[in-house]
Amino acid sequence: MVADYTKVLLRRLRLVKVNRNLLVFLVFLAISIVFWFMQSIKEMTEVSITYKLSIENVPKNVIYTTDLPQEINVNYVGRGWDAFYYKFLLNEEHKVSVNFKDIKQPQGKIVIDANIFRRAVMKIKPKELAYSSTTPSKVEVFYSNGRHKRVPVIFDGHVTTTNGRYLCGTHLKPDSVDVYAPDNLYASISSINTEFKNFDALEDTIVSRMALFTPHGTKTIPDSISVELCVDIFTDKTIQVPIYSEDVPNNKILRIFPQKATVTFLVSATLYDEINADKFLLVVNYKDTKTDSKKCKVDIRQQPENIHQLRINPEYVEYIIEQSNE
Repeated sequence: MVADYTKVLLRRLRLVKVNRNLLVFLVFLAISIVFWFMQSIKEMTEVSITYKLSIENVPKNVIYTTDLPQEINVNYVGRGWDAFYYKFLLNEEHKVSVNFKDIKQPQGKIVIDANIFRRAVMKIKPKELAYSSTTPSKVEVFYSNGRHKRVPVIFDGHVTTTNGRYLCGTHLKPDSVDVYAPDNLYASISSINTEFKNFDALEDTIVSRMALFTPHGTKTIPDSISVELCVDIFTDKTIQVPIYSEDVPNNKILRIFPQKATVTFLVSATLYDEINADKFLLVVNYKDTKTDSKKCKVDIRQQPENIHQLRINPEYVEYIIEQSNE
């Protein structure tokens, strides 16, 4: 059956008219390619081979606070065939290891320079190729000796909402992280900011994953947190709050009129019933009284969080100072 198929194929090929000049051209092209390939594999050439990079004998307490490159490119010079073989035909994983003890370690930083790379590569390089250089020629990685501390995370972003809605809360999960840093940076770190991000025209509560902005040479665990931006509809609320006096001498009595102020503010619908007069503290200070004035200012000593556009009425109250009989 195979013989019959071959005969049919040959008969069909005879029916195809091949341009003689094209056939000659293709033959000479093939010959040229063969001669070019034979010549090129004999000539000296440069080749770059990718190696996986690792550091051996790292102390257990060492934690990298910046990323160690996973690969480096080693540049060789050799005959074309050898370069082609080691780069494309050799079915082996290329690895290069550097001993931690051989690395320079100034102030919590690992420095692998060209000389260290050269010594490591010379132990594993193919004998047919001559070492030239590495890319990168130098690697710097910060590390910590295991020292770490828990610091708070600060949200860094700009939030706007649509009309009638307000940001009523920002919740970070987790709200603190472990920071690893070299000794020269460790003491200066007291908090970590999130990356800066804009949240525009929010209409409802959202949850966003945000990376942490860490000083160069430091590392946090975890390296990102969940940020919940709580958005709610706000409405007006008005309550009556007592006004108290402070810093009044023992032999004096400070009487104020009126004794309560009307407090108006915007509050979210979810917190509306929770906000009452006990959440506020309004005072007048005896030191603010003057003989040439019959009024003194009402100060807000305490108010709840997550309220907006707070107004009090009246802002000034009349007073009378009496002598105490006690």
